[in-house]
Amino acid sequence: MVYVNYPFTTSLNLGYFGEVAEFCALKQKRIKTIFFFKKEENLFEKKLYKIIMNKKLSLLVLFFFSVLLQAQERIGIAFIPITYDQATISASEARLVHEYVLNSFVAARKFVVVDREKLVELENEKKLQKTESFIDSKTSIQDGISRGASYLISSSILVLRHSEVSRGWESMLQLQIKVLDVSTGEILATENISSDFIAPEKSVVDARVWYADKKEIKVIEQQEARLKVVEKQKEGAFILALQRLVENVKKFSNTNFPISLEILNWDDKNKNKFAIAAGSKIGMHNGQLLDVLQVTEASVAGKTIQRSQKIAVACIVKVDDANFSEAVIISTEKNYKKVRANDGVIKVVTR
Repeated sequence: MVYVNYPFTTSLNLGYFGEVAEFCALKQKRIKTIFFFKKEENLFEKKLYKIIMNKKLSLLVLFFFSVLLQAQERIGIAFIPITYDQATISASEARLVHEYVLNSFVAARKFVVVDREKLVELENEKKLQKTESFIDSKTSIQDGISRGASYLISSSILVLRHSEVSRGWESMLQLQIKVLDVSTGEILATENISSDFIAPEKSVVDARVWYADKKEIKVIEQQEARLKVVEKQKEGAFILALQRLVENVKKFSNTNFPISLEILNWDDKNKNKFAIAAGSKIGMHNGQLLDVLQVTEASVAGKTIQRSQKIAVACIVKVDDANFSEAVIISTEKNYKKVRANDGVIKVVTR
């Protein structure tokens, strides 16, 4: 499991205020790393400034936040070519499955997908680092490679079946996905994912009813209903199965690559409602579940270790814009009220 801190972290990451394009270019045996930044609109800064001033933070902390808010770390991943039974599955079907799976990671907006050609280029640059020309270089190519792809995604089609039923066609797809560490080759996670429709948890549905507006609820319900229809044509049934598969792959990526978020502020009227500085820009969506954690420190063998303990579950009920969302507590552990009353350190982690 890989934790991504966003945006308030103790390490400075590049690229919060826009899409960051990073590449290494070889010219006269020198490496130049160029970053392109696109300026964000002032709305984010104004909204955050208002929150910070309401909290009456010191100028020092304000400066610290202004630096850290320019950070968003994205995870570099690369895809191994999909494997499948060529006797029962066509190459075009396998290619389409691969594209849908890849796009589901791209849509999460917390990944940088490095294609195979890019990996070859990075590997060549790594070899060049070992030459005498780069011995005195201040910029290590290894650093560039580490920002290329840290993890490999391997996928294999286990089952692909098209069935003609009384009302039309249905397609069933099962995929095995593995996450491997690039540096060690170790399998970090593996799961068999099907194209079955998985209904949202009751707590998520209840949170929608309580906090989402009617238009938002209607759109979500229409999207879910669309995933359950029976298509008249086999091609349409296959596409629908892929769409259901994508939703389940997103859950897999959320589970294995959670994002650590800080709570901006708690609602004055509803004590169980809070705002976070994360929105559509990194894939936040209505109904997304969050684990609420109490952060404490413990001394072990003379070292101070940070400990996170789950005290509640929250649900995103509104995505305000690209940078902000609202969430509400939907279930709690016994010590939740005590932690809140004592102003304990709390953070949230995406599921």
